Amino acid sequence: MEQKCLLLWMLCFITVPHSHTIKIGISHSYNTTATTTQTTPTTTEILGTTAATVSAMTEPGSSMSPLPELATSTPSNTFPPRPQPKPSATDAPKSSATPAATVAATDTADAQPLNATETPKIATSFPDDSFYFCSCDLRSEMCDLNCCCDRDCPTETRQVFSCLKVLAPPQLLSRLEDFQYTHGLPTCQINDGWLCVFRSNTKPAKLKPLIKNFDASQYQKWPDPLAAYETEDTVAQASSSLYKLGEPLQLWHPDSKQWTTFDLPMAYESAQCQLKQPARHLQPMVSHCLMRDQTHMQESVWALLNLTASHQLLPKPRDLEEQEVEALSIQICQKLDSGGMLCPEPGNDTQWDMPVESLELQLLHNFTNILEAKLLIKEAAAEYDDMEALWLHFAVTFATANESLAKPSSGPLGYLAGAPVILSRLLPQNTSEDRQLLSYFHAGNDRQVYHWLPLFSRKPRSRNCQRKLDEEQVLRFGVDLAKQCLLQQATPPPAIQEKANHTEFCKSLQAEIWKKLLPHNCSSLEEMNQVFVSQLGRPQPDRWIPIQLHFEERAHDMPPPVQGFYDEVQQSLSCRNMFLSVSYEFHVADLALLAGRVPHQRVLQHARVVLGQRHDLEFDGSEELVELPLGVSAMFYNLEKSRPNGAATVLVHRIIMAMMMLLWLSL
Repeated sequence: MEQKCLLLWMLCFITVPHSHTIKIGISHSYNTTATTTQTTPTTTEILGTTAATVSAMTEPGSSMSPLPELATSTPSNTFPPRPQPKPSATDAPKSSATPAATVAATDTADAQPLNATETPKIATSFPDDSFYFCSCDLRSEMCDLNCCCDRDCPTETRQVFSCLKVLAPPQLLSRLEDFQYTHGLPTCQINDGWLCVFRSNTKPAKLKPLIKNFDASQYQKWPDPLAAYETEDTVAQASSSLYKLGEPLQLWHPDSKQWTTFDLPMAYESAQCQLKQPARHLQPMVSHCLMRDQTHMQESVWALLNLTASHQLLPKPRDLEEQEVEALSIQICQKLDSGGMLCPEPGNDTQWDMPVESLELQLLHNFTNILEAKLLIKEAAAEYDDMEALWLHFAVTFATANESLAKPSSGPLGYLAGAPVILSRLLPQNTSEDRQLLSYFHAGNDRQVYHWLPLFSRKPRSRNCQRKLDEEQVLRFGVDLAKQCLLQQATPPPAIQEKANHTEFCKSLQAEIWKKLLPHNCSSLEEMNQVFVSQLGRPQPDRWIPIQLHFEERAHDMPPPVQGFYDEVQQSLSCRNMFLSVSYEFHVADLALLAGRVPHQRVLQHARVVLGQRHDLEFDGSEELVELPLGVSAMFYNLEKSRPNGAATVLVHRIIMAMMMLLWLSL
């Protein structure tokens, strides 16, 4: 019976989940009487020992090193035995006054009472030792505070010190030990005991020869700090027929026939932009400036608009020998939220009185000269809170003339970390016999084709969902994330809900949700069969994989259809089998491509979309606007990295439980 009870106790201990943590500490005794009784002799012994240590440390013959004291050897315990030198007849007998004085001084220090006010006597002179070292002696020919081994401290000064033991730094302490010890053992000259180093065969360390003619041309150096203060005359002498990388862009004033650099506000060590920095060729720049109020923002915007209206941009550096100057007018356009731009006709004086959020100077170039210049103005949000900070964003971007024809790429061969994941869709077929083609290679010059996976974001100063088709809000390779937002949706009026097709309303609502969660232009799960993801950062025609659809409740089937019902009694609309979240999963591997000549390339091996939990939504008929929470997440798994096998742990736990149960039944 006792064995069964013990077995049941062990079984319960195994099956109990380990969700609580037990903290084990040391119990302390609070008996004040016993503690007080033992305090006095212990303190007396410590004080006696400290006084003896101070006296021994400050004696003329004592070492100034902070290392632990070593026992002094005597002729009786010398090993290995050595012949003792015979005393000569002319040697005078040694006096025993010094040992006697030392013993007397030690006894006096040990016999001091607890309330003694006199400080133990400290030696007034230190030996002239070539190996003098004091760890707390930090200033030459100056007495350091509370440094008892400092030979620069006079006797009356050291009497007020507590003579605390100060250890040397670990690096310096190891060097001092290396001087006196070898291989971790003391030398026999210091500690002539049973285990010491009698003779060392260690080879001396080789010293590198000193370099007489040191050449620093192969090392990195600081740039010339005066290069930024070049005058206009110096720049004019070095002018050429093309802009070089990093050269400041030039503005031309037609009336005064003078040129200047294109300077933009820049913040330095503060959020307010009090400095200006020139825009440089082929070097994009971004500046975020904190405004004091709306008036300050309008003044900053109008200052840049007046500069672009009165000046022209030089497509190449100014050449003093040329009589006629060809300059480009900077066109002012409005940047739309969709990514496009609205540019007025030349000569149309448009008044820009709207609140501005950002100003972007977009330059079209052919790497040597500027071909076109536009100043893009983005309107700020309509809602504005006086308590929030006002920011004005400046940017300079460069684009080539044929950049719109280039296909997006995310790496030289494999994916680069943080680069956008590239997607493509199958083009529609005219007949069933036509070959299926991907839009990435056969879409032509259509700019509406979007080859990235956009992610929704929150609108400014709210949690509402929005989705922008730009390169900023996209899924990036190797970046795990989880996002949430609120989708606002209007409900049909109660009078219409009674007669309307409720299932169609729920399907249209699910389609709006899929537009925020699935890839671009996907409003249903059936369209996911047309979407493929590139395995490589530089896409190849034969390296594309489909995005598989996974539903945990039915691994090999599609989820149940969406249904809508209306309750006349409660006057509520219900939508069943609704999905509000998805999760993207990507399996990544580091492979050697091109027959092993290009190693360590990040390649996508598998991609799938995991549907979240099914939900049943119920809308109140009196509500005109409802908000639905949406969620999306992405995870990248490396196939080569080891991961904890949770399934194996659970299996072992179950086997142990089964064995314990069988053993209990056999008893």
